[in-house]
Amino acid sequence: MLGLAAGRYTAGQEQEQERGWAAYDGRDWRGFTPAEKRAYVMGFLAAGALADAGRAGAEGPAALGRVIDSLSRGGGLRFPFGHTVYVTQLDEYYWWENHRPTRLYLALWELNRRLATHER
Repeated sequence: MLGLAAGRYTAGQEQEQERGWAAYDGRDWRGFTPAEKRAYVMGFLAAGALADAGRAGAEGPAALGRVIDSLSRGGGLRFPFGHTVYVTQLDEYYWWENHRPTRLYLALWELNRRLATHER
C-alpha cells in the first residue's frame, strides 16, 4: 500500500512538472509564495521586453540590452510597469473566485490593458 501511495505521489509530481507556463491560472497564483509570484512576473516581463526588442530589430545580447534600455526609458515596452504593480494587481484580480480560472498570462494582459487605459 505504501508503494502505491508513493507511486501516486511521484506520478503527481511528474505530471505537475510537465505542466507548462501557459497552464497556470489564479488557483496556482494563490498558492504561490511571494517569492514565486515575483519570479513569475519578472520572468514574464523579461520575456515581454525581449519580444519587444526583437520586434524593434535587435539581435544579439549587446543590441538587445541597448534596445530594451531605450524602450524602457521611452515608454515603449508593451508591459511598462514594474513587477510590484503587476503582482499587486494579480493578487487583487484573483481575490475574486470567478477570475481564478483565467490563465495568468491572460490576466496579465487584461490588467496591463486596464492600467494603460486607466480603467478600473
